[in-house]
Amino acid sequence: MTSWIGKTKSNVLFVCMSRLKLITYTNLNEHQDLIAHFCSTKVGGVSKDAYASLNLGLFTDDVPENIAENRNLLCHELGIPLSCLHNAHQTHGKKVKVIDRSFLQLPLDKRQAELEGFDALITNIPQQCVTVTTADCVPILLYDKENQVVAAVHSGWRGTLENICAETVAVMQTRFNTKPQHLVAAIGACISQPKYEVGRELYVGFAELGFNTDALFIQTANEKYLFDVRQAVLLELQTLGISNIEVSPYCTYSDNNLFFSARRLGNDSGRLLSGIFLK
Repeated sequence: MTSWIGKTKSNVLFVCMSRLKLITYTNLNEHQDLIAHFCSTKVGGVSKDAYASLNLGLFTDDVPENIAENRNLLCHELGIPLSCLHNAHQTHGKKVKVIDRSFLQLPLDKRQAELEGFDALITNIPQQCVTVTTADCVPILLYDKENQVVAAVHSGWRGTLENICAETVAVMQTRFNTKPQHLVAAIGACISQPKYEVGRELYVGFAELGFNTDALFIQTANEKYLFDVRQAVLLELQTLGISNIEVSPYCTYSDNNLFFSARRLGNDSGRLLSGIFLK
């Protein structure tokens, strides 16, 4: 990555590239000699119409050649081969996959099948970029600065309810001896509370699991609620013992010049990509 344009709210940085506009985070940039990371915007790609322009979602109905070109553009700027960009087919669950040597020994055409149904990826292998796609859900990037391990997590309302962050950290602890106090975390752009109306069943689900619903929900008319999924993820990370957390202030729904939003665009929404890798 090259020079940054300037600081915005919460010390989020835009990175100026040849044509792409990516977002990085101050706390992770403090370790830029050892890691690289990014959260994409919709700016700089070749996709058209509803997918304009940097749609990085493999599982969208965009023209496949455009998706491939967008991903090639990204990898060129990151300085890694496309084969090192790992992206699971997410299912809004809490399954976690480790990208290890055995996975990398698989033929390229078999790797994607191995990534079916996971919403978090972890690796300790240099140059292997673990990523998640979002279009309103919360992307989380994690870096274990002691053991040199990175993770990317996708947490929508269901993943947050099931606490996929805790599942991911548990796998990092088991496989790599990660300690939460050594983790550096960034919470990326997602839908904001004023734009995220949900039903009472979601409120009840979080209440039954002991969440502080007063801090996360605002009741509106007809038993609807405005849900702060970003705050819910932050509280989950803090409960795990992670203190070094940077939070993006951006709303994917409202900031339509920068971000795709499935709630705003519907099924034809493009997808953002957030990733991290060891150098």
